[in-house]
Amino acid sequence: MTQTGVHPSVRAAVPDVGQPSPPARRLADALDDLHHRVSPAGMVPSPTGHVLASTVALPGAPSGPLTRFGLAVLPAATGDTNPAADRPATDRPWDGRSSDLPAVAVPAAVAEAFARGLLDLHRLLLHEVLRHTLGHLGARTSDGATLLARQLVQAQLAEVAIRLAEVEATPETRRDEDAAGRWRTHRRLVGIGRDLLRLLGASGFLVDGPAGDLHLAEVVGNVYLHPGRGQGDG
Repeated sequence: MTQTGVHPSVRAAVPDVGQPSPPARRLADALDDLHHRVSPAGMVPSPTGHVLASTVALPGAPSGPLTRFGLAVLPAATGDTNPAADRPATDRPWDGRSSDLPAVAVPAAVAEAFARGLLDLHRLLLHEVLRHTLGHLGARTSDGATLLARQLVQAQLAEVAIRLAEVEATPETRRDEDAAGRWRTHRRLVGIGRDLLRLLGASGFLVDGPAGDLHLAEVVGNVYLHPGRGQGDG
């Protein structure tokens, strides 16, 4: 498939359309890497004390609705927002695949770095899904023409690409320097992902489709990025 006839804003945001292929289903693994990168001593707890990581990293976590997507949720300790508060100290580094150190108390700077990293993962995922959507629609035909050739489809793709570019162009001081800004950015990214799923239709919810990872990105952001009661409606 070539880029002929693709709206310039879409072409700019997705320079390499290639052949249609499903986006990598690696959100849970990328989440583990982020934990390890910003806090090598242990996993970073959310503001409520919950810890979200892959089922490989948290094999002892209880099964739940996200388990089938490869994500485990370690509940917060009762009456304490720091699940690791009562754990014995250790000098052993966390290997990223063990549940021996499910969470540690972290400085505010580490928690903020983790939150910004979540937004980066979400944006990268959306770029992958946009490429996948463009390839998928370019490979599907109806009445002798590809779905991508339809003017309405191109307009919708262009609008999504522009919104994603706007998020990237937003100054960091407004985008992710404080809890309220990070929450607004998260909600914008969630909306972009949902619109891409509408363009993909049922194919987005197949086993090799992006719906699972988009769902995980939304849930993880809801848990880690919500600014608190009375501040999350913006």
